[in-house]
Amino acid sequence: MAESTLTKQDIVNDLRRLGVGPGMTIMVHSALSALGRVEGGAETLIEALIEAVGPEGTVAMPAMPGGSEPFDPETSASTVGTVTNVFRKWPGVMRSFHPSHSACAIGPRAQYLLEDTLDHPTAIGAESPWGRLSRLPEAHVLLLGVDQDRSTLLHHPEELVRAPYLSTIERNYRAEDGSVQTKTLELFPGPHRDFIGLEPIILASGAMRVGKVGNALSRLMHATTTVEAVTDALRKDPASVLCDNPNCDDCVMQRAKIKAHNLAQHDFTTSALLDELIDDLREAATGGEHAGGLRAIWNEGIRAVELGPALSRQLLDDPQAVAGFAADLAEMEMTVSCLHCGLTGEELFAGDDAVRECVARAGELARSFDCELLKVAAPPMEVGADEATAQLRTVCEAVGDALTVVFENTPGSAWDSGEACDRPLHALAGEQNVGFALNPAHFANVGERPFLGTYRATKLKRHTRIIYATDGCFPGRPHYTLPLEGNAEVKEVISIFRCRSFDGSVTLKMGDRRGPEEFERQAAAFRRLLETS
Repeated sequence: MAESTLTKQDIVNDLRRLGVGPGMTIMVHSALSALGRVEGGAETLIEALIEAVGPEGTVAMPAMPGGSEPFDPETSASTVGTVTNVFRKWPGVMRSFHPSHSACAIGPRAQYLLEDTLDHPTAIGAESPWGRLSRLPEAHVLLLGVDQDRSTLLHHPEELVRAPYLSTIERNYRAEDGSVQTKTLELFPGPHRDFIGLEPIILASGAMRVGKVGNALSRLMHATTTVEAVTDALRKDPASVLCDNPNCDDCVMQRAKIKAHNLAQHDFTTSALLDELIDDLREAATGGEHAGGLRAIWNEGIRAVELGPALSRQLLDDPQAVAGFAADLAEMEMTVSCLHCGLTGEELFAGDDAVRECVARAGELARSFDCELLKVAAPPMEVGADEATAQLRTVCEAVGDALTVVFENTPGSAWDSGEACDRPLHALAGEQNVGFALNPAHFANVGERPFLGTYRATKLKRHTRIIYATDGCFPGRPHYTLPLEGNAEVKEVISIFRCRSFDGSVTLKMGDRRGPEEFERQAAAFRRLLETS
């Protein structure tokens, strides 16, 4: 059966049934081919749209330029559909001067929508055509044969809430004198969004009517109500426009920015132990069994890493690895929160000149990464308290005043209990730059209550520079668990330190689990902990 041909009157009638009426201002996004065969093509559709809103109405369309050439309103083609390119040349149509989000319009509201849009720091803000559209009581967005992914208006709520994943870009344009100028645009949208997933929210608000124009499934949305509904959704959850596909790199990246924004609200720096994700620093960014250890950490919104004994030792033994790792960090805008001296407890407390030399080199390496903390391993249990304190003093002297030497409470070592850790801190306080790395799981492992007991009974809180977000159990139960699943009172420990405006590092450390998948579970549990403390 032959396909019927749509006339202008057919399109006008369908637009009327959808709700388009005289006096409306409509921002039209369209796919001409979706309507079916149209007598006269794009010109007929434009005529129908203008007739449907009447002489008191206004028809507008996006006219975004593309390519690398500077934007020129007279010559830059629109890259968002055939109809928009025909419309921008239509008699009486005006075009806004904007290098990324130009629009065209005809009718009484055209000048209001389009004038002076270049003068503002963002692309889709209050004084963009879409921001102004959202303030007109009669304004609607009309989607002809396209879905919500083509609705530029939905970017406006993202800017209203200052969504953390928005970025800053630059675009060139040709000024009136012919010179090429550069415009910096803040809070810029993109890349991928799941705007299709917003449709139930828009429907529930009562903003949208759905119908057919020709063969095209079409949507007519009241601009103000749509913006209000989507803005409310974004305020409740900035990720509501992002998809859940774990293989969608765009949305994974944007979720990471949201997580980073949320973590940045705290006084402390969130970090992660890189040794639990990779075995070789050459695999830090790409490759290897645990591909992209830094990427796994970055995706959780964390922008700092701690290097444990193995990876620190690799840097100390391989100068070439230092440059490569530094480049990986710089590319991802990440830092090192703590570096290990690379020696075991037995090696560190041997007391010879080689130990002091190694510690001094580790200190230099830490400073090269602008890292202020150098960690030492705990001495064996048989090392006496006085000997352990004396060697800790030697280590502090070897690295100098620019660094703080930190140690961790470790079961089975000379520093396994709160009282044992308190001794060297008390002895060296005011004399050396020495700090404490508090591991709640390790206190639970030796039968202590990290918050109700150790925190209250000791002075460790005064010297704590690292808190490990590591949960675990009392003797006879699992040594390590996810946060909030053990006896280590991690939630209480972190909460009380937050009350003190703790500005050290809270570091994700898993214990006996390894790899990006386990780290993702650890990070999710950590976020739940923060949300409930």
